[in-house]
Amino acid sequence: MNDAILLFDYDGTVRLGSEHASHYARLVAAELEPEDERAFLAAHAAFVAGKPTTASTFDAYDADNAVRRLAGEFGVPDAVRAGHYESTRDRMAAGDFGIWAPDGFAEFIWGLPRTVEVRLVTNAPESSLEPVLDRLGLDGLFDQVVGDAAKPVGLETMLDELLEDRKPEHILSVGDIPVNDLAPAADRGCTTAYVDHYGRPWPRASASARTLEELYPFIHRWATVG
Repeated sequence: MNDAILLFDYDGTVRLGSEHASHYARLVAAELEPEDERAFLAAHAAFVAGKPTTASTFDAYDADNAVRRLAGEFGVPDAVRAGHYESTRDRMAAGDFGIWAPDGFAEFIWGLPRTVEVRLVTNAPESSLEPVLDRLGLDGLFDQVVGDAAKPVGLETMLDELLEDRKPEHILSVGDIPVNDLAPAADRGCTTAYVDHYGRPWPRASASARTLEELYPFIHRWATVG
């Protein structure tokens, strides 16, 4: 497929592991009184285990977003929470926390037609990306890496620019958070692939699976047909 663009999300899509989010939760919870700290951490642990127990985490997007929602519920100032998020990402970039890429991901991307441009688009801090991608064995894999992307609005802007000279079906957006990664693409008639970690179906997705590996055949077909 000529002029095709394949857009991947980062956290929860090509960078897996929630150990960093548990650390982030502990930093934020430490701002609270002991009883609230325990309740905060228990709620976050329940979400990570796939069994959310509070209204604020029931529909959280991922483990990081669960921390943000709990911080709001427990009254932690957003600037304080954000500082802990940044420091956690700095530690990840420095080599801390257990993280991994989906099995065979680099080999899968290298096996796609060279006519397909592959981009990584994420709200994660841009400064943290290069060392983590290197650690995951994904450095140099993407034609473009965009951090601090401010999705969903940032993705909407990117898509509008890309669609000026290509058909919507020549863009495939892959991610695990529909509102950020998929809805802007679906709204414009583009193809979408949903990594549904928590068993929360999104009916508008062109394809869905619990893992990215299960979506490889769909992505390969999209890239090679048309």
